Amino acid sequence: MKRCVQCAVVLLTMLMTTNAGSADLEMVLAPPRKPVQGGDAVMLDLYLHNNTSVTITRELPATLTCRIDTGQSTVAVNADLVGREAESHVEIPGRGFTKRQYTVTLPVYATGSVRIMLEALDTNPLIIPVEKAPPEAWGDQQVPLDEGPTMLQSFLDDLSVYEPMYFLLGVDPGLDQSKFQFSFKYRLFNRKGYLAEIAPWVTGFHLGYTQRSIWDLKGDSKPFDDTSYMPEAFYLLPKLDLNLARISAFGIQGGFQHESNGRAGSDSRSTNYLYVKPIMGVHLAGPYHMKIAPKIFTYVENEDENNPDLADYRGYVDLEVGIMNPEGIALNSHLWWAREGASVQLDLTYPMTQLLGKSLNFYLQAQYFSGYAETLIRYDERNDAFRLGFSIVR
Repeated sequence: MKRCVQCAVVLLTMLMTTNAGSADLEMVLAPPRKPVQGGDAVMLDLYLHNNTSVTITRELPATLTCRIDTGQSTVAVNADLVGREAESHVEIPGRGFTKRQYTVTLPVYATGSVRIMLEALDTNPLIIPVEKAPPEAWGDQQVPLDEGPTMLQSFLDDLSVYEPMYFLLGVDPGLDQSKFQFSFKYRLFNRKGYLAEIAPWVTGFHLGYTQRSIWDLKGDSKPFDDTSYMPEAFYLLPKLDLNLARISAFGIQGGFQHESNGRAGSDSRSTNYLYVKPIMGVHLAGPYHMKIAPKIFTYVENEDENNPDLADYRGYVDLEVGIMNPEGIALNSHLWWAREGASVQLDLTYPMTQLLGKSLNFYLQAQYFSGYAETLIRYDERNDAFRLGFSIVR
């Protein structure tokens, strides 16, 4: 009975993932039934379904090329038919199906979501989760240099991007100084660890770091006009179910952030924030979504000697609103309300993969800023700047 249920599930999957009747013979790869690690020999089930009412005969290759994409690199290895000559001859009865198996050995450095594709057979690509191989499994195998960190660094899974990362040139270098930003966050508690098993909420604790610089490329020595260093500790509750139509995401983030420009004397600027930030995604139509994320903050031990009235220029609310197509154009905005006036930043991005056939992995970006406190050094001076460049996180 259990075997019959499995066969029914496979047939249903085949009908859902292919266009029934579009070909006489449909071939579908099914994932392995048990967890696998890098370096394991994996058994792949190949189901052949006959859409016609007559028996179809096929000869399957005993060995064929299998391409394995680890996300960092792609390698071609041999996939061997189990049983080889005895199993290569296949007869599929009318409106029926049969199964054959191929075995393939994963690269020892494979980990995470791994994509497998059998060449010379018209099958679906297969994406399977692969666990990291233990060090003793590496042996003498040669590892590509771009895969090395995955094997040698134990905690990369908890390191990820955070705020947008970009490099932008001022359209008028004398007025619109260049600007760049990078940002990362780190999850403190392993999601697979003991503490996470007994108290899953601990996985919400993070450390973050963002650095933003204004660069005077027109100056004689190309000096940095000002840099903001922003370490923080925060808690992220990534998913709260609202059970409302069109709400595609909802969560809350809150924490403590320090910001300073790393200077001494009269040029020193620093402050600290306590903040809470609800984040909501709304499905608009088709691929388009709206992001609404008001960040409400207060100042803690602000430096009263050099920037005592920072709140009058930066305010207490950063309203972020964005409209985006995940695979296309996106417009993101920030609006700060303050006693001395409002400040606004607009970011328009478009993926280069849409223009050059997935050859360049970054976004074209245009940014407009108008207002106060873009830098700490001149937080009380109004600034208007238009910049163009690229980003890798938007």
